[in-house]
Amino acid sequence: MNIIEAIIELLIANIFFVILIAGGIYSFFKRMIETKNTNRPVQTKRVSKQPKQTISPFGVPAAETGNLSDTKSIITTEKQDQRTETINRRYENMKQKNASHRYQDKEEAIMGSFKADQKELQKAVIWSEILAKPKALQRLHEK
Repeated sequence: MNIIEAIIELLIANIFFVILIAGGIYSFFKRMIETKNTNRPVQTKRVSKQPKQTISPFGVPAAETGNLSDTKSIITTEKQDQRTETINRRYENMKQKNASHRYQDKEEAIMGSFKADQKELQKAVIWSEILAKPKALQRLHEK
């Protein structure tokens, strides 16, 4: 009897959660019964009865022209696919060529204008010391 009293005491102490859970279970079973009682047909996907319209090279849909047969429309779509593939290949080739020389060109432009003499090198060393971290903030084992 001690266990049953502890369970009852726990339920009374948390009555809000018990009511919330009971309402959820009731709602779930009510919906389940309602769906069993209604004889709704299963929803099916709508199938379009119209054939797909292919675009002719002149911008007019192929179905409206009437002159193009199915084989001609298939050939035009294959040609368009081939064109897009060649364009994509050309674009990728151009990207690879530009990427390989991109940094080299910049380096040559910078180094071409760079002239160093003794005074400029001294100034560079002084500025590197000025702009570096203070000695107090540098770690001891970094040398």
